[in-house]
Amino acid sequence: MAHTFEQALADFSPGLPFAVALSGGADSTALLVACARRWPGQVRAVHIHHGLQAAADGFEAHCRALCLALGVPLAVRRVQAGHAPGQSPEDAARQARYAA
Repeated sequence: MAHTFEQALADFSPGLPFAVALSGGADSTALLVACARRWPGQVRAVHIHHGLQAAADGFEAHCRALCLALGVPLAVRRVQAGHAPGQSPEDAARQARYAA
C-alpha cells in the first residue's frame, strides 16, 4: 500500500530542531509548511541563491515572505555557481549549494 504524504510525515521523526532546504518551488514550500505546522518553533529554513535564473530574486522574496508568515527563521546564502569547462551548470550549482 502506498504511503500518503501525511503518513510519511507522521513516520518522519527528525532530531529537533532541524532545517529545511527551501528552494522556493512547490515541493520545498509544501515540506516547510507541513514541518512548521507539525513542529512549531523547531524548524529553520535555508535558501541558496545561485543567481543563475532571472527568477532567482523572486524565489528569495517568496522564501522570505513564506518564512515570515510561518514564523520560521530563514538563512539565505548567496553563492557563485560558475561552472568550469566540461562541468554542467547544474553540477556547479549543486556543488556550490552543498558547500554553503
